[in-house]
Amino acid sequence: MPNSDHAPKIMRDLVTTLLLATGHPNLVDDARICVSEVVTNVRIHTVTRLVYLDVTLRPGRVSVAVWDDEWEKRPATAVHDFHSDEERGRGLLLVQCLSADWGVTWPADGDPSHKRIWFALDERAVGAVAA
Repeated sequence: MPNSDHAPKIMRDLVTTLLLATGHPNLVDDARICVSEVVTNVRIHTVTRLVYLDVTLRPGRVSVAVWDDEWEKRPATAVHDFHSDEERGRGLLLVQCLSADWGVTWPADGDPSHKRIWFALDERAVGAVAA
């Protein structure tokens, strides 16, 4: 989809609908936050025309990847310390806290034309936190 101010909401709503339709309602809230943060990072930190979304559904686990064509823009792969009065910088911290795993990858074939920021949500982890 176009990398616009509307992209985070549209992709968040798309993932919500997909999770509800496929029987993953327990993952919706965390997925909405993580998708919003990752897509917003693309919006803020790149000038790429398009942003892409991949969702992989497995029993008990959902993986989401957001990718763009600005491979030279290296996103942070570690969460940094921030001051309590800063308005930015908490997005990856939220993704790290809510997901079972996350990271940044480039295609295995060595093609540097895009990068993926991904995260995985595990229903067992969500159930353990809720209990």
